[in-house]
Amino acid sequence: MPSTTTSVSTPWQPASPDGREASVERAIATLRAGGVIAVVEDFGNVTAVFAVLASEFATPEAVNDLASNARGVLAATVTTERSVALNCKAIDRRRSPVWTPRYGVSVEGAVGVSTGISAADRALTIRLLADPTTQSTDLVRPGHIMPAVVGPRGSLERPYGPEAAHDLVVLAGLQPSAAFSHVLTGLDPLLPAHAPAYAEKLGWPLVHVNDVVAWRASHERLVHVVSEGVVETSEGPFRIRIYENDIDRDSHIALIRDPEGATPTEPPLIRLHSQCLTGDILHSRRCDCGDQLRLAMRAVAEAGHGAIVYLRQEGRGIGLIQKIRAYALQDNGIDTVEANLRLGFAPDERDYAVAAQILRDLGMLNVRLLTNNPQKVQALTRLGVHVASREPIEVAPTPDNARYLATKRDRMGHLLSDVLPVAKKD
Repeated sequence: MPSTTTSVSTPWQPASPDGREASVERAIATLRAGGVIAVVEDFGNVTAVFAVLASEFATPEAVNDLASNARGVLAATVTTERSVALNCKAIDRRRSPVWTPRYGVSVEGAVGVSTGISAADRALTIRLLADPTTQSTDLVRPGHIMPAVVGPRGSLERPYGPEAAHDLVVLAGLQPSAAFSHVLTGLDPLLPAHAPAYAEKLGWPLVHVNDVVAWRASHERLVHVVSEGVVETSEGPFRIRIYENDIDRDSHIALIRDPEGATPTEPPLIRLHSQCLTGDILHSRRCDCGDQLRLAMRAVAEAGHGAIVYLRQEGRGIGLIQKIRAYALQDNGIDTVEANLRLGFAPDERDYAVAAQILRDLGMLNVRLLTNNPQKVQALTRLGVHVASREPIEVAPTPDNARYLATKRDRMGHLLSDVLPVAKKD
């Protein structure tokens, strides 16, 4: 059947109101009124707590309150585009943990500032970062305020405090900049377990980063169907949908197997498969990607209800060119994780916001997930998709890919039960 242009045929499904929704709404209302909120990180082992104020409301009194009660370094978020225009792009910090705020060159107002350290001086600089008319020449460098650069997808791209703070200010309809500070108690960072009591004492509404991520994933439509048809495969026919997204305009694919007749008794079987040209098309033997794709197609076909979401995230998100460069480094003896790090990337640059949006569009919000990677389960969960079960999808190791699979198991936390030992090189 030839592809035809179509509109989305399934209704968008916003999340049902719950405590997480309410906490986001309270935070938005407080920021809109010029108040301070607490943002708690809760992704993996990241445990920072931030005090947050909308930058456009940075008065000397508000800045003094933020500095006195939070006690960390004052920073203000800016978009990637604005960081370029204001000449304060993110500093290259390759060896920093991935959750470290992407701080840019510190700045200060060029006019109306004395030492730069007073509450009035810092308030002025923060407001300048929020003001859309501010130009690069209105700031001097270095200064006493650290810009924190936030990407176009905000917390959907990086589920951390500064990104969530920025998102909340934008959701409040304010200028896109959030002033924030790590919260310290004495010499140590405030622990998330103690954050509710601390925030209650100060009258700060508290919101978790995962609440913000789930709110955005369930309320914003970031993907759109541009064509739909049927493709015949070795595992039978699949309905195919091509999606574009509003961030990078890239195209992603859903291969869908619809149930016939009776209502399914189990949740749909889902595979999130990142594009691997070398494995999927060229049948490279140094990875298990192509074999996993074929196993997933067979499993979904046999289940009779599910989908394979094929994501354009070559090389765990670093792209084909960089992936081949990583191959060259691996040929000299290092593993795939170290190769990515040497090229200036995180071990895994992928995110699954688009995948969660596609599943929401398909009406598949309670799924069985074909994966060996616990991070995919965590990602879908925080994006509002319930993972009823994780289904393994293991490929028998070979001499060519055993080292690669062992690296995924030992350094990336993949749940693999049958990986050959890796022989040490002389």
